[in-house]
Amino acid sequence: MIEAEVMPFPGHFRLSLIQKMIVSFALCGICMMAALVYAVVGLGTMHRLEEEIARNDLAAATTTITLREMLLTQERYVGRFQILRQPVFRELYDRNAEKFRSELASLRRVYRGDALDRLITAYAAYANLTRQMFLGKGVDDEAMKRDAALVEDVIEHIRVEQKESLATKLRLSDEKEAKIVTRSIGLAFVGALSALLVAIYLIYTFASSIGKLQTATHRIAAGDFDHDPGIPPGDEIGTLAQDFTRMAARLKELEQISLDASPLTRLPGNIAIERSISRRLRERSPFAMCYLDLDNFKSYNDRYGYIKASEILRETGELIHNAVKRLNDPEAFVGHIGGDDFVVIVSAQLAKSACQTIIREFDAMIPFFYSDEDRAAGSFEGVDRYGVPRVFPIISISIAVLVCEPGDYATAAEIATAAAQVKYHVKESSGSNYIIVREADNHDA
Repeated sequence: MIEAEVMPFPGHFRLSLIQKMIVSFALCGICMMAALVYAVVGLGTMHRLEEEIARNDLAAATTTITLREMLLTQERYVGRFQILRQPVFRELYDRNAEKFRSELASLRRVYRGDALDRLITAYAAYANLTRQMFLGKGVDDEAMKRDAALVEDVIEHIRVEQKESLATKLRLSDEKEAKIVTRSIGLAFVGALSALLVAIYLIYTFASSIGKLQTATHRIAAGDFDHDPGIPPGDEIGTLAQDFTRMAARLKELEQISLDASPLTRLPGNIAIERSISRRLRERSPFAMCYLDLDNFKSYNDRYGYIKASEILRETGELIHNAVKRLNDPEAFVGHIGGDDFVVIVSAQLAKSACQTIIREFDAMIPFFYSDEDRAAGSFEGVDRYGVPRVFPIISISIAVLVCEPGDYATAAEIATAAAQVKYHVKESSGSNYIIVREADNHDA
């Protein structure tokens, strides 16, 4: 063993300037590295938590919305079948039910609660009753309504449960973010004793980025899917910000898919129509509500069959959508109420142009859906709903336009009722026509 002799130092031991700088930068480096490692580990944990939220909680919450919309759609198909007894409603119901079960399978992959088994059992009971009803067996309507209500209650239970879970995880994420910020700043402050500028730079960088991530979390959770965190790529925080952007884009896509679009025309349905009108009422924006209805459509359906009639509805929906799109109104909206009823919402200044364009293009299109004989005659003989022989002209389109100024109407239901009344007036004239009415005109009348 070699023993080293310790030599005594004269006076006190003192570090040189270089040594002090080395020690200072070493301490700064250690503190900065410790702060960086802690922040990266914490952000990794946050990243995994946010990924879990995106994969499970938000996916489950979105799925419950889709399930509820599908259940309401099934109930509408059941109700229409009970009234009209048309096989098409059973086919639509079966397709919707298959999608409903597919969504249940998707929900099982992201939801681990006990309520899922209850939902599957409740829906099976409801589906059994509807199947018996479609087969013509006697089914208690009240029992069917109770089963449907039970399914909806379980879906709502799952939605509330997922909402609470999401709130808890977001709170934990906020606490984690606050802890990361606090400790990172504390470590950086120690390093700033030897390199103040470096510490200030790191503190600013981390605080700014984490603050943006926190803001992005709250904005996306509140439904602002177009929010950009404003964090450049290149590091873990930038990657997390990109994940937020991709997650928001996917959520926005899922939200659009969940709208109650018509399975025939792919246009938004009644729920989306009501939301569009209610938003404009809240914003107190003037707009024109156009109620479009096809005349003599039922007689066409009786003569040519539901397949040709459905083709007319599909082509009409596309025609209306394209005509409104060419108006270049960014706030324009086209919806399909159901059957041969459509809705167009545009600015009041464009209402007349929209009506004229739609009528011109519709009148040019509709004759091609008739046989040569009926097209040449401009009509055909048939029997109306009361069994009386009649001559039915070629299908035309009636448009009732209600110009809505701020304060004219309080709810979407009031507007729908007023537009329906105007529709009866425009249908009194033969051929394709439109009427534009303002609330002041109604009061004068």
